[in-house]
Amino acid sequence: MRSEIAEFEKQVAAFEESTANAEQFLALAKKYTDFSGLTTPMINEFVDKILVYAPEKVDGDRVQEVEIYLNFIGYFAAPVPELTPEEEMRQEYLRKHRMQSRERYKALKDGTRKVGEPFQIVCKCCGKTFESKMSNAMFCDQNCRSKYYRQEAAKKRKRGCTCGNCGTVFITDRNGVKYCCEDCMKEAVYKRQKERRAAKKNEQKSIEVSAIKESDQKGKTA
Repeated sequence: MRSEIAEFEKQVAAFEESTANAEQFLALAKKYTDFSGLTTPMINEFVDKILVYAPEKVDGDRVQEVEIYLNFIGYFAAPVPELTPEEEMRQEYLRKHRMQSRERYKALKDGTRKVGEPFQIVCKCCGKTFESKMSNAMFCDQNCRSKYYRQEAAKKRKRGCTCGNCGTVFITDRNGVKYCCEDCMKEAVYKRQKERRAAKKNEQKSIEVSAIKESDQKGKTA
């Protein structure tokens, strides 16, 4: 029973201490109104300690862990921003580029490749292997470069549209597209022509009816 009471008192003391620390941290935060830039006094008041661990290799990348401890609240875990699909693709490209750079450096260090020797690079557009003196070259010629960026621009322009004839939702990268296929376009043109002919026929019929009524009216008047 005494051990349970001691544990309970310990938990209450820890709770009271954490509450007091939180209040002290909030009071410190209210002291500053602008956090757009860090000054030396701000760092000294907020940061308790910073632990920097030895670097290590993770999946071929050099990773170094850093832990930040703030006054009154202890370890602070910075929120990790959620990447968009475009940012994820960019990060994957940079990761591959770093791996290629490490491989080229290792080849130079091992002597399997000489300084000034052309690099064997795979074109990012057509997949053809070509030689270049620059290690960061991506395209075998200007045509492939232009074609690649045109395709990338077309991907960004892609959007969902609803066919004006059959109602099917389709993806396109062109502006002003109303139909999902050529057959729907022809069918829509045929419908419009049919509607115009029907409207013209009804108009002609109305003119004839009006003429008959006008003739009958004149006959009655005579």
